[in-house]
Amino acid sequence: MKTTDIKSINDLPTDVNQLKHLMWSLILDNRKLTDENILLRKEVFGKKSEKQTVADDCQLEMIELLSQIVPNVAPTQKDEYIDVKATKRRKNHPGRNAIPDSVETHEHLIDLPEDHKNCNNGCGPLKQIGEQKRTVIVRIPAKYERHIYIQPVYACNKCKDTPVAQEMPVVSPLPRIIPDINLLLFVILSKYQFHQPLYRIQRLIYHESQIWFTRSTMVGWIAEICVPLKRIYNHLVSAVKNSFCIHSDDSKIKRCGHTSYMWPYVNGEQTAAVFDYRETRSAAAPREFLKGVKPGTYLMTDCYSSYNDSVKKYQLIQMACMMHVRREFIEAIETKYHIEYNRKILRFIRHLYRIERFANEKGFSVEQRFDIRQRCSKVILEQMKDSLMNPGITIVPQSRTAKAINYALGHWDRIIRFLERGDLPIDNGIDERVIRDLAIGRKNWIPVMSDEGGKRMAILYSIIATCKLNCINPEEYLKDILMRMAIRPAEADVSDLTPVEWLKARNGGKLPEKKPLYPSVR
Repeated sequence: MKTTDIKSINDLPTDVNQLKHLMWSLILDNRKLTDENILLRKEVFGKKSEKQTVADDCQLEMIELLSQIVPNVAPTQKDEYIDVKATKRRKNHPGRNAIPDSVETHEHLIDLPEDHKNCNNGCGPLKQIGEQKRTVIVRIPAKYERHIYIQPVYACNKCKDTPVAQEMPVVSPLPRIIPDINLLLFVILSKYQFHQPLYRIQRLIYHESQIWFTRSTMVGWIAEICVPLKRIYNHLVSAVKNSFCIHSDDSKIKRCGHTSYMWPYVNGEQTAAVFDYRETRSAAAPREFLKGVKPGTYLMTDCYSSYNDSVKKYQLIQMACMMHVRREFIEAIETKYHIEYNRKILRFIRHLYRIERFANEKGFSVEQRFDIRQRCSKVILEQMKDSLMNPGITIVPQSRTAKAINYALGHWDRIIRFLERGDLPIDNGIDERVIRDLAIGRKNWIPVMSDEGGKRMAILYSIIATCKLNCINPEEYLKDILMRMAIRPAEADVSDLTPVEWLKARNGGKLPEKKPLYPSVR
C-alpha cells in the first residue's frame, strides 16, 4: 500500500505486517526529508566552511611517527644556524606591513629657517640631535590624456614618386582602436580579474575622465584583443592535453535564454589552466575537449557521469576526489545522526592529508612521496575501507551517512588511485580553486549575451588563471606580450609567450620557486 492511497483513517490497513511496512516507509521518508531540511537551512543560514573542529589526540603521535621515518625517506640536510638579535615587541599588535622598495619614494625635509637655528639664550648655533620621520602613502588618481599622432606624408611634385612617411610607432596592441594598452588592460582586468561588470567600469572611467565609452564599444575592445590572445589560449590547451594528469570540473554561468557551462581544466604540473565554454553539461563537452589526449592519461574528476564516455573512448584512467568523499561525511555530521562514526571516517581522511602536508613541508621528491604513501597512506585507506564495509552500527538506508558510505565504496578504486604514483593528486582542489574566480564573478555580471562572448570569457579567464597558478602578475604579463604580439605576423609562433615560457625567460630559463601572489592575511 502506498501512502498516497490513504485518504482518511478508515483507509489504514488492519493487517499488522502491512502497518509495519507502511510505518517503515514513513520513517525512511521522514529521515530523508529531515536531513534535507537541515542541510537546506545550513546552506541558507549557516556557515559555508567545511572546516570541522574535532579534538584529535592522534595528531601529535602521527607527526612523531612520520618524523621517525624521515631519515629513511627525506634527503639529509645540513642544519644552518642564524644569530637573531633579541627584540621586544608590544603584545597584541601585529605591526605594519613593510612597504616594497619598488614604490617610488620622495623625501621632504621639514627644517627650521636659518634665522631660527640659533639659541634664544645667545649660546650660539643649535646642534641637530636627531630627527623624526613620518611615512605617508599618497594615491595619485588616474590621469587620462589624449595623444594625437600626426604623420606628415611627403611626395615629389615633379616625378610623382611614391609618397614617403615615417613609420607609425606601435602605440596600441591593436590597430584602429582608441585605448592604449593601459586603458585596455584596465577594462579587461577589472572585469575578469576583479569581477566588475562593464557598466560599473564605464561609470568609473567617466567619473575619472568625463569620457563616456559605451558598453558596446568596450565589448568591441575585448572581442578584438581576444583574437591574438586565442593563439596563447591554444598553447595552453595543448599544455593541458599533453600532461600526465588532467583535473576537470564544471560550473554553470548565466546565458540569455538558458544556462551554459564553463569547464575548467588544469594540467598535473599545475602550470596551465584552461576554461572551455560549452552550451551543455552533457558528455559531448568533455568528449570534444579531451579529443587527442594520450591513452593512459589520468583524469581527476568528481565522478560525474558525463566523463564516462570520454574515459572509455580515449582510454583514460579516472581518479576520484578525496575532498568530495570528505564533503559527504561532513554533510552526514550536520544531520546529527551517527556523529561518532562519521567523525571516525573523517579522522582517517584527516590523517591522509597530514601525510600529504608532511611530504610538502619536507620537499619530498616523486619517489619519496610514493614511498611514504605506500608505507602510511595505504594502511590508513585499508582501515578506512574496513570501517566503511563494517560500520558496527545500524544505519537507515535513506540517511546521509548511508549515502556517504555508498559514495565512498562505489568509487573506491578511483579514490585510492593516487597511491599508484608519487606525482598524482589526492583531490581536485586545484581545479576548485581555479573555478573560484568564476563563481565570484558571476554574482556581479549581467548574463553572457552570446556564445561568442562565452568563448572570449574562456580565453581571458584561462590566461589570468594560468598567471595566478604561476604567481605572475596578470597586468605585467599582458602588457608585455600584447605589445610584442602586435609586431609579430599572424602566422608566427607564440609558444615563447605563454605564461610559463615568459616566466622562464625572465628567470634564466628556469621556473622560480612559487611564492604567493598576495601577502597572507594576519
